[in-house]
Amino acid sequence: MTSPTQRVYLHIGLPKTGTTSLQELLWHHREAIAEDGVLYPGHDQAAHHRAAMDVHHGRYGQWKEPGTAGSWDWIVEQARAWRGTSVISTELLAPASPDEAARALADLDFAEVHVLCTARDLARQIPSVWQENVKTRQRTSFADFLAALREPELNDTSRLFWDYQDLPRVLRTWGAGLPPERVHVVTVPPRGTPSCVLWKRFAAVLGLDPARFPSDVPLYNNFSLGMTETELLRRVNLALGDELPWLRYADVVKDDFAAKVLSQLSGSTHIPLPARDHGWVVEAAQRFHDELAAAGYTVVGDLGDLLPSAPVGTAADADAAAPTDAELLAAAVDALVALLRRDPPEAPATQRPPTGVGRFRQTLLHLSEQYPQAMHARRLYWRAKAQLRR
Repeated sequence: MTSPTQRVYLHIGLPKTGTTSLQELLWHHREAIAEDGVLYPGHDQAAHHRAAMDVHHGRYGQWKEPGTAGSWDWIVEQARAWRGTSVISTELLAPASPDEAARALADLDFAEVHVLCTARDLARQIPSVWQENVKTRQRTSFADFLAALREPELNDTSRLFWDYQDLPRVLRTWGAGLPPERVHVVTVPPRGTPSCVLWKRFAAVLGLDPARFPSDVPLYNNFSLGMTETELLRRVNLALGDELPWLRYADVVKDDFAAKVLSQLSGSTHIPLPARDHGWVVEAAQRFHDELAAAGYTVVGDLGDLLPSAPVGTAADADAAAPTDAELLAAAVDALVALLRRDPPEAPATQRPPTGVGRFRQTLLHLSEQYPQAMHARRLYWRAKAQLRR
């Protein structure tokens, strides 16, 4: 039975709409916002992403980390035990099927559920998604990526893109059965707007006073690359192939080489959409705008923010926008120099095998991932623990 005092905001993305920054701000302020009645559950910043992997059993198989099984249930139990507002935030939920979304929403039936989606204009989304794809080991060039999206028929590249970026479809899936006023669209403001505006819009939906929770705090997981650095990383991906397991790639290539070396090289991080692609992108964005306006969702910001601005200056075509071999060589040399200048890593501390309670918890985790009865016992433990944290 739905509690009149409990509310859950399910922030489902879209990817590349400021989600990482918003999640880091929620994590940074988690204790302070809890005092204002808003819970951001989880014991680390990746908890919500693991929960989404748990919901999507087949989609994120290569990314699964230890402890993924049961992580959705644990997040839900924490929200169930909290008598105010809870926020679950992960863009990995965006491509859910209707059945997956329905099951997730049914698990939250103890509260008044609101779906929250951040959205940005497609002319900025497309280059950002390509860059993020490269940061997660994909090898498609920007020119080929754009060509795939221009194709009238879906292909492997465009299907993956629209799974996450078809805003009306995502909202129809997650908003099915909810009153439209409980589906919130928070628009990312135009380029040049202060970065705090998105946080102010997002916080307002949650009933938080953004003035009490500043956005000018260090953000550690959010980094961008320029065109040359992204193309260099793409070529590294081509050379590596699939020889590194995903978790090793994420640790060494994405979170170290790309985040700490390539992102520090001088140069613009803006990757413009070529002018020749502007027409079809505007048509798609206009369709999104019109469908959302007709749906009657609650909009925070302006739906006009979803319409791309006209190209400014001399926009190059996709081939000309690609960096030259000389530019790539210079970036590669700069990256090597940066690597050589770094201090040597400290030797990792020797970890002793768990004993006592630690060994018991490890055994319970292993058993609960294999046997339903053990998972049921684990849920009862979570529920009791969550009640004690109230």
